Amino acid sequence: MLRCRIVSLFLAALSIASALSAETLTFELDPEATFIGMTFGATLHTVGGALQAKHGTVRINPETGAASGWIVLDATSARTGNARRDRKMHEKILESRRFPDIVFDIQRISGTINRTGNSDLQLHGYLDFHGDRRLIELPVLATTQGDRVTATASLLIPYVQWGLKDPSFLLLRVEKEVRVTVKAVGRLKPE
Repeated sequence: MLRCRIVSLFLAALSIASALSAETLTFELDPEATFIGMTFGATLHTVGGALQAKHGTVRINPETGAASGWIVLDATSARTGNARRDRKMHEKILESRRFPDIVFDIQRISGTINRTGNSDLQLHGYLDFHGDRRLIELPVLATTQGDRVTATASLLIPYVQWGLKDPSFLLLRVEKEVRVTVKAVGRLKPE
């Protein structure tokens, strides 16, 4: 009788552990707490700026790494602190009226998602930017405390190679890549 109860308790514990490991998680981005910075070199100086996140929701199966969802950035919010440069950036380079959203369509996550502490992850998906769709892998360091997640990442975008105009003219030379740094904040919840 005791043996039967022990076996039953063991099987119940296994089924609970199995259910927990197979649970789907949802990451809900907090756009107000998220920061997206950008820097690129130009003749005799470095230009820095930022843009805002609009929204984002990603569903994750931690067991398989399958993911689905989007992180959407507002291209029209990009600012460098110089009104003339920003106007040119929006009109001639980003063409933000025509392409107002930058979308990261996340397909898969590799690495182990720790429910507490740090997780080294790779986000795999497509970046829809300026009418082009490119496959990217984004290394991310995520820190989870309770249900709050803070994730940091960095990405080099070869914007001229991706079809955007080169803003260089006369003596002003601008690098052909922009470094994007992300500090995303959100909530991770089981479904």
